[in-house]
Amino acid sequence: MSEKGLAILAKKNLLSRMKSTNLKRCIHCLVRKQNRVSFKSSPPSRKQGILDLVHSNVYGPMKTKTLGSASYFVTFIDDNSRKPSIYALKTKDQVSDVFKQFHALIERKTGKKLKCIKTDNGGEYLDPFEEYCRQQGIRHQKTPPKTL
Repeated sequence: MSEKGLAILAKKNLLSRMKSTNLKRCIHCLVRKQNRVSFKSSPPSRKQGILDLVHSNVYGPMKTKTLGSASYFVTFIDDNSRKPSIYALKTKDQVSDVFKQFHALIERKTGKKLKCIKTDNGGEYLDPFEEYCRQQGIRHQKTPPKTL
């Protein structure tokens, strides 16, 4: 109980043995009353413009195939707007072709150029994908696998 609570009880004569409400400082009580202040978390930094950075990842194989026999799906998420585009794939090697479709569609839709794509350095984002990015002037950032 706090010192203030004891003083209220003492005024009402509910504490027969206690003459004074002045208590010695107890280290356990002081530690218990301390609050932890968490670090301020800074909001995640986002790119300023649409299509400045797009994140992509391939998921699968799924246990159950879709009606179109797809076992995988690939996501493309704009860093600024967080708008996702999702495509179903029968095999992982379709990623390059689907990216070309996504790239053409999104640039036509927004009127802006795709500047950078960030992937998890998976095998599906290698040779034909990297070559296409180089030809189109798209920077390809790679993170360690399975971190996206």
